[in-house]
Amino acid sequence: MNRMTPVPNIRQERIKPVKEKIGQTVRDPQRSCIGVMVCLALAIGCFGFVQLAAAHGGLDSEIQEITEKLVKDPDNVDLLVRRGQVYRSNGKYIESLLDLERAWLLNRENRTVVLQRALTLSALGRDKEAESALDYFLQDESDPKRVFALAERANIHARNGQTEQAITDFTSAIQLQPTIELYLVRGKLQESLGKLEDAVAGYQDGLAKLGDAILLKKGLIRVRMVQKQYSEALALVDEEIANSSVKTSWHLKRAEILDHMGRPDEAKLANEQALAEANRVLGKRQTAMQLLARAQVYQAMGRIEEAKNDLRVAIKQTPNFAEANDLLRTLESR
Repeated sequence: MNRMTPVPNIRQERIKPVKEKIGQTVRDPQRSCIGVMVCLALAIGCFGFVQLAAAHGGLDSEIQEITEKLVKDPDNVDLLVRRGQVYRSNGKYIESLLDLERAWLLNRENRTVVLQRALTLSALGRDKEAESALDYFLQDESDPKRVFALAERANIHARNGQTEQAITDFTSAIQLQPTIELYLVRGKLQESLGKLEDAVAGYQDGLAKLGDAILLKKGLIRVRMVQKQYSEALALVDEEIANSSVKTSWHLKRAEILDHMGRPDEAKLANEQALAEANRVLGKRQTAMQLLARAQVYQAMGRIEEAKNDLRVAIKQTPNFAEANDLLRTLESR
């Protein structure tokens, strides 16, 4: 768990109650019909479109509330934008685009409309259109929402293999609003290019600015191990062992580092400490997460059957626990 004060998600539009993740999976649902649907929505008229949206099955209460307001005020750009955001946050990208295209036709100069439309185009995988809209939005260097546009354009660059451009945009976004998520995604891109010193500098900068962010520290440890700077990695792990309330994973990581350093006896002791810690925690409360943690310790110690048993119990408790299911499949395939 991260002990620092949570940092707002960079994709959380602060003026609207919508939460979205920066690394949202690119979707491609029925691209060929989008243009037809937009034309249809415009052709049947605003009121008819609102009725069509209201008839959509499974709309949550927030969508229904906005739709009822749109029936009374069908050209309300703010309501169209808000509903477009909610649709997008629920994975309904075509519906989102319909609302945002209509809002854009009503007011092409509304910067919130421009940005939200770009985000939905990006979610649909229509990257050229999205990037063009984001480029237009970013011409105004004073807009406080630039950070969202920069982060989204960086995502587009990254998924199109334009890694250097993605790093540049993520760096600009970090300068405006540093978050753990931005540091992490930029760091992983830097690692992918072999720019390990840049990644180290980025993780260290994030830790200095954001406090003891565990995910950033894990990233720094990972890079130090790739660099074979094991002493630095070990020192970071020892800090966490001293400060963490649950130490299982850190003892396990310590064992891994010591093994790389050619210190097998100390590595064995660290694994035993990891097992003792896992048993201590499970003695207080048996959760699927802690069973997985002990299974990982058993795996590191070569006690595969015991690892499988813990994983089966964890999966019985939480059937959709993906990490436990994946590890069990791996162990059973051996």
